[in-house]
Amino acid sequence: MGTGVDGLEDTLLAGVVLFERYKIIRPLGIGGTSIVYLAQNNKIGSLVAIKAIKKKDGEVDLLAEKNILIELRHPSIPIIMDIEEDEDRIYLIEEYVEGKVLEKYKNKLTEHEIIDIMLQLCDVLNYLHTFQDRPIIYRDLKPNNVIRMQNGHIKLIDFGIAKKYSHDTTRDTTQFGTRGYAAPEQFGFSKADVRTDIFALGVSMYYLLTGKNLSTPPYRLQPLREENPFISLGLEQIIMKCMETMQVKRYQSIVALRDDIKALSIQGYDNKDYEVFLEKSLKVITVTGISRSLGTTHVAIMLAHYFKEQGLKVALIEWQPHHDFIKIYNMYKTIVEEKFYFIFNDIHFYSYQNHLSYDRSMNANYDVIIVDGGGYDDLVHKGSYQKSHQVLMLCGGKDWEIDYFEEYYFGSPNKMYHYIFNFMDDLAFLEIQKSMANFKCHQMPYNPNPYQVTEISKKLLDGIFEVNDAKSTGIKRSKLEDVKNHIRSKIQALKNAKGKEQGYSGNGRG
Repeated sequence: MGTGVDGLEDTLLAGVVLFERYKIIRPLGIGGTSIVYLAQNNKIGSLVAIKAIKKKDGEVDLLAEKNILIELRHPSIPIIMDIEEDEDRIYLIEEYVEGKVLEKYKNKLTEHEIIDIMLQLCDVLNYLHTFQDRPIIYRDLKPNNVIRMQNGHIKLIDFGIAKKYSHDTTRDTTQFGTRGYAAPEQFGFSKADVRTDIFALGVSMYYLLTGKNLSTPPYRLQPLREENPFISLGLEQIIMKCMETMQVKRYQSIVALRDDIKALSIQGYDNKDYEVFLEKSLKVITVTGISRSLGTTHVAIMLAHYFKEQGLKVALIEWQPHHDFIKIYNMYKTIVEEKFYFIFNDIHFYSYQNHLSYDRSMNANYDVIIVDGGGYDDLVHKGSYQKSHQVLMLCGGKDWEIDYFEEYYFGSPNKMYHYIFNFMDDLAFLEIQKSMANFKCHQMPYNPNPYQVTEISKKLLDGIFEVNDAKSTGIKRSKLEDVKNHIRSKIQALKNAKGKEQGYSGNGRG
């Protein structure tokens, strides 16, 4: 024994052997009354995790269901191999799981990854809720109690306060759970049941998408898309329903929740999410280059002015340390400096060293955010393209630049990207179009001043962003809502046509 970890007394030191079998290697984590250790089973040489729980303040009662824990067998639950005890502690010996707790993935997961995690959690919770004769209520679901392994699979850990559901009580007499994730009924308002775990699942996913939970000021959860506008309406509705204060308003079973998540993952943007896609389609646009020094800053600035001329509020974000925005700031005297950005030509510029992250601008009230992504390799490394709704990939047209494109093209080109070829003659571009018939390829016209968009450049961008001439369509460029309504009408026409012809692929551009 010793005081080896963060001042916690009686910490087991490395080398100590428990029960003539388990050799302590190091602590893995510390709770209020327990420590989890990495240890080695000396008899078979395998690694195990040992949770040592102090026998004080009634904590021993937390393991009233220990015999049931040994019987649990599910791919997302670490196998509990043994339970030992001495005068001071109870020891849970279980399978060692290597990975990261979900807490480490805050604001780093895509919607697709969140949905995958939710489905896995639904599966393991459904197993617990239908276990033997009575449901097992986990009661402490939170990001720190879920490990995500390298292959994406999850493990639910720490069953310290899991409990079998009892029909004989009307409310819980003891308050258990973690503030910020615990449901209202866990504070004595009523009795915990399967809906308690559903509440905590919702708050956990809310936290992963926003970095906020019920312990974060203002101590209540705003509509999810007010905090993170870049998720679908469908996912917001599911998570917000999980987090209803009243149990009766939540999903009444994990199966009902799972079915809605599955429906959302299957539907994607094909039907009810059309409106969501429209609301987001002009929101975040990344300009990147298939290699460096292809003029991403020039095109990003031009694109910002293109949208500004439509009366939209635009932010420009410098994602790589080129410091070009600082040079712009130093060159012009008509710039207005704000706390996190400067304003030039009515466009908000966030420099690399001062943008206070891409995510801050996402929470601002912008109609369009343009990201100057620099080279594609750097962009992928930093992950910003994952938050974009459209990506413009600049490709060089010179002989020595084509090699970069061929290397990328024979790797993994993305059909959702727009490929913009700079300084390429017409004949060469025709050859590119033939070889990339299924891709969105465009020839960039000459536009020497990025602060002034030429008519031919406007025509190109109108085609990319599906904005037609105002005289022929009745669209007013100054109103984003009118643009959206026009696109909605085209999509509705396509959907109507789909009822007559089954050949519609969803790729038409009107």
